[in-house]
Amino acid sequence: MFLRLEPGVCGAMTAFEPPQIASVVQLAEPLFLVQGVSVYMLRLEQTDTVLSGNKPFKLFPNLEMARLTGHTTVLSFGGAWSNHIHALAEAGRRFGFKTIGVIRGDDGMPLTQTLTFAQNCGMTLLRVSREDYRRRHTSELIDSLRHNHGDFYLIPEGGANLLGVAGCRKLAPLIQRSLEGRHVDDVVLACGTGTTLAGLVSGLHQSMGSAMPHVRGIAVLKGAGFLKTDIKIWLERLDTPYVADSWTLETDYHWGGYGRCPPALMQFMRDFECKHGIALDPVYTAKMVSAVFQRIEQGLVEPGKQILLIHTGGLQGR
Repeated sequence: MFLRLEPGVCGAMTAFEPPQIASVVQLAEPLFLVQGVSVYMLRLEQTDTVLSGNKPFKLFPNLEMARLTGHTTVLSFGGAWSNHIHALAEAGRRFGFKTIGVIRGDDGMPLTQTLTFAQNCGMTLLRVSREDYRRRHTSELIDSLRHNHGDFYLIPEGGANLLGVAGCRKLAPLIQRSLEGRHVDDVVLACGTGTTLAGLVSGLHQSMGSAMPHVRGIAVLKGAGFLKTDIKIWLERLDTPYVADSWTLETDYHWGGYGRCPPALMQFMRDFECKHGIALDPVYTAKMVSAVFQRIEQGLVEPGKQILLIHTGGLQGR
């Protein structure tokens, strides 16, 4: 359950709790029947009207730390259609934080629907050039932002920090509760930064040990091999011992790169939505679902396997 607050009442005892359970549906497909595979979907996009998907798991631990350290302003980074910026703006409105979004792209362009929503939530938008945006990790830029806008709690782009990873550990018990005793062999999710995957692997290992299902990430970036190193570093920092074959990052299903949505992917997404009544987003979840279809068609999934897909939200980007 989410604790809903009116703006400006970031009280000292406010609790930030992500959802505890989500619905699970089985996807009926002739392909799955022929191949002897069962595929389910965890509907995280249904857990809240705005703060849904994997976003609360990454944001809420950071908001808790912001509160504990006495910060009333939170700053982060993202693009013009950023799910992260969208969620942070709503969280700021809901929990009483001032929010600042540093937005990639030159000023002067019309606001996207995402940025309009964020602005209506009270977020201050700082639109910077792509060149300046690439400096977002430098102390020079951060110091300049603090000089111009006052002190703030910093959340990296996408919520990709250790608190965000640790927050995603809570996905593990949510999955176990939601499955209600059903067994799955593989858990599949889309990956942008690897934050959610690392947290999920750590959480499953913590609760299930070597009996945990295999976690398979579908990278939505072209050339995302570097994420494997990032994920390993996150797991080391969470004191999660290496377990052979506990997770895999698939890097061949990006459809041309981040934000690329070729006609064939859009047609797949429309066909899936028409058949199952489940909306996807073309940047993350459509690529993840299509990757599973491709792997089953190619015979890369053994008969009898039970697969759980995680719908991580992001529908505002449509």
